[in-house]
Order: sequence, then C-alpha cells, then structure tokens
Amino acid sequence: MAGDRYSEAKAEEELKKLPKGLTAEKAYMELIRLFAEDYRPVVKEINEFNTNPYFTTDQPGDLKASEKAREKKLNVVILLDASGSMAGRVPGGQKMKVAKAAVKRYASSLPKEAEVSLRVYGHKGSNQSKDKSISCKSTDPVYPLSAYKEQEFDQALDQFQPTGWTPIALAMKEAKKDLEEQQEENTENVMYIVSDGEETCGGDPVKVAKELNQSDIKAVVNIIGFDVDDQGQRALKAAAKAGGGEYFSARDEKDLRSYLDGQKTQLWREWFNWGAENWENVSQQYVKHLEKLEGFP
Repeated sequence: MAGDRYSEAKAEEELKKLPKGLTAEKAYMELIRLFAEDYRPVVKEINEFNTNPYFTTDQPGDLKASEKAREKKLNVVILLDASGSMAGRVPGGQKMKVAKAAVKRYASSLPKEAEVSLRVYGHKGSNQSKDKSISCKSTDPVYPLSAYKEQEFDQALDQFQPTGWTPIALAMKEAKKDLEEQQEENTENVMYIVSDGEETCGGDPVKVAKELNQSDIKAVVNIIGFDVDDQGQRALKAAAKAGGGEYFSARDEKDLRSYLDGQKTQLWREWFNWGAENWENVSQQYVKHLEKLEGFP
C-alpha cells in the first residue's frame, strides 16, 4: 500500500490482521512490508544521473599544433642549442643565459595538463675540429617528457653550457623517438627548437622535420632562430616549413621572450574564447539538470 496505493481504510484492516504480541522488530518489519516505498529505481536513476556538462565546441588542445582547437593531451618538446656560438652575446646578455631564462619562463607558463621535455644538443666536446665527432653525436634529454616541476626543470637547465657543434637533425630524430615511446591516443605534439645557427654536423633538418610532421606522432616543428645570419635563417625556415610549423627570428632577449610569451598568450586566448562560446550552453544545461533533480520523488 505504498505511495498512490495507500488507503486508510485498507491500512486499518490490514493492521487488525497482525498477530498480537509482536516484538518491536517484527512489528516494524510488518509495517515495512505493508507501506514501504521501493526506492531502488529512484536510487539507480540518481546514481546514473550525469551532472557533467557537454560542450558545443572542442576544447583548445595546444599552442601552434593546429588551427582548429581540439581536446587533446599536449606534449611540448623544447630543443635547445648548446653549440659554442651560444656563448656569444646579444642585447640582454650571453645568448645561452638569455635562452635559458626564456625557456624557463615559457615552461612555467604551460597549462598544468601539458607535459614538457627539454633536450639539449651540441653540449659535449668543443667547437674545434678535433672534437667535431664527439660534439655531433651529443644530444640528451635533460628533462624527460613529464609534467612541469620547477625545481627539477631549473636543475636540468643548469646541467650544460655552450660548447660544441650544431647537430639539429640528430636532436630532432632522438626527440621523435622520445615521443613515439610515450605516444598515446588523442595526443598533440608540438616542438620548439631554439638555435643560433644552421646544422653543422651534416644532418638534414628539413628531411627530419618532414618525417616528424608526417609520422604517426604528427609533431609540429617550430623553430626560433636566435641571432642567426641570412644563410642560417633560410635553412631554418625551410625546416620549420617542412615540419608544418613556423619560423621566428629573434635578435635579442626581448624578441625571444616576446615570441614565447606570445605562444602562451595565444593558448589562453583560445581558452577564453572557447569558454565564452560555451558558457550560455552550459548554463542552460545546468537549469535542465536542476529541474530534473527537483523532479525526483
């Protein structure tokens, strides 16, 4: 006689049928049998009720990896030139120190969901002919692909100084392996190469950049030419184009910081626009969810 089936007359009739002298527990069980609601369907519906909103447009996924914003895991790979010429000076200080400061500032501004890696190249041997073989084989992931942690990232930046030749192609190949080892479904990969000159170890950055962009990992290769001469700029521009990315020429500390800060700003602008587009829709969903919850028995 639960719910709409309740009748006071029938209830009294049923209660009179109960045996005399029932214990409190048995009397309670009889009342449950007669009048209790079956809440199981309602509990099931509440447990399965999805309060998460859905969005009418995809979430922004990365910085420069595609023009269409989409919801993806973001991997940011930074390749930093440690050739001997990075010991030179530009307005703002030594090129290597300026580059490290800009890279640190950029990495610390990435979304917390992003993973970042820092690979250095040309950091062994020297830029003399006798050490070319050693230097041209040198590239190491000083900060393997993972979430950004300030102290560990700063320590990684402190591990090397400018010294050798410029094996850009080798560093890109090794970075490709790093990404392939950790590649997951629905992942976006974007690479930033900071170099103050073209390849000097006989590699082919254009070929490798194209392979990176057209492989399964579909990495986008952006190159920042830091105080690079005209010949070097032409070579680096060609590599960036082959990698589906862009080339940016930075002459000093201000230019380098401006470019990397601009990449960060672009990301947050995309998220702001996305939020504005979806806010009204999510608000409407909230009202509908609330109305449904209020309609539960």
